[in-house]
Parts: sequence; C-alpha cells; structure tokens
Amino acid sequence: MTIINNDNLSPYQAILNSQLSTYEAILDRIQGIAPEAHIAGGAVRDALLGKAIKDIDIFMGHEGKDEVAAMLRSEFKYVKVGEWRQYEMFSDPNVDCVGKFEGADQDIPVCVIGLKEPLSVRDNIGRFDFGICMCAWTGCDPILTHAFQHDVEDHTFTLHRADCAAQFAYSMARYRKLSANRYAGWSLTVPTEFEHLVKDHAFRRHWYFDVDGSILPRMGNVLRPKDR
Repeated sequence: MTIINNDNLSPYQAILNSQLSTYEAILDRIQGIAPEAHIAGGAVRDALLGKAIKDIDIFMGHEGKDEVAAMLRSEFKYVKVGEWRQYEMFSDPNVDCVGKFEGADQDIPVCVIGLKEPLSVRDNIGRFDFGICMCAWTGCDPILTHAFQHDVEDHTFTLHRADCAAQFAYSMARYRKLSANRYAGWSLTVPTEFEHLVKDHAFRRHWYFDVDGSILPRMGNVLRPKDR
C-alpha cells in the first residue's frame, strides 16, 4: 500500500479540520489512553468528499476500551448504546469488540473499534475493502493512499479485500447502498482475483452490469449500477 506524499495533502487538511473538528477533542483524549487511536474509513472519506457523515469509527487497541467508555461518559456525555463481538455483517479476526456511543447533543454516533492487536494507521487502512475507504485522520494529519486517490479521480469503488463470501457480500451491500444516494453513479471495479465471488453473488444480476455488456468479469472489470 502506497501513501500519498505529505506535500500533496494540504488541501485535504483544511477540509478534514472543518468537517471533523467537533471530534478532535474526543480523539485527542482517546489518544491519551491509546496513542494509536485514529479515525478511519467512511467518516474520513465522506468528510473529504463533502458528503454527510453517518458515524465516526475510531480504531484502537482493545485494552483501554473500558477506560475510554468511562471517559466518553464523564467528559463528553456519550453513553454506550451497544457492543458487539462482530464487525458489521462479518467477523474480522482482529476485532475484539465494537462499542457504539451516542451523545445527548450530537446526531452522529461514535463507534470505538477495539483491535486485538493494535495496528499502525497505515497497516489498519491497508486492511479495508475498497480503495476509496483507505484514508484516516489522526487529529492533525490526514493519511491517504494512492488507492484512495485513484478511486476519487475515477469515481469508482475498487475492491481490494475479500477474505470470504460473507465479507464480499457485506462489501457489495455497502456499495449498493452508497451508490444509491451519496455516491450515485460511482462504478464498482472488481479485480480478477475476486471473480469467483462475483459469479456466486446473488445481487449482481439485479444491481450491476458490465461496461461492455458481458456476463462475466474480465481483468480490471468495471461494474456500473443499474437504474433503480
């Protein structure tokens, strides 16, 4: 995974600071407990591209989760409303727990994702499924990959990870949802290594068509959403 050079990040920095400034104090306090903590994925992607943010995912090692929960309640009035041992619709072997916190005066929940083995920001975002999600914010610096930049420029979701059929199905459902509203018209690129999963995926014939009209994907195949 290649990271964009810091010299090219200044336009992104201003955008992130304005979009995520409300959560800078929360992230800073969590980093006092777990220095590796960072915001990554959808919130950073949406903030950078001027889309509505649905939730804030903060990744950290799982050891400090109870201290973080107590701090969020006492200092920021965020109350835990759920905790799961499974990340979204599939099990990620490195996720120990996911806790959701809601604030009385905030519409956007904060999700604290405790990792069994704390990862650096770069290693963590390198695990994400789509290139457009491979971005993070540490409270001071954005960390963006060339995969992210490529997807932004081409208006596509390029699949980079699919460990199993359940994870692939989750990614396809998420792409379907995002391309129906916030990312309407964005295409889906599926590398050949995931071809067997595309063939077996039930949603494909209902939601996507190949650019050249073929039934099965080719190398670097681009799937575009059908009209709904």
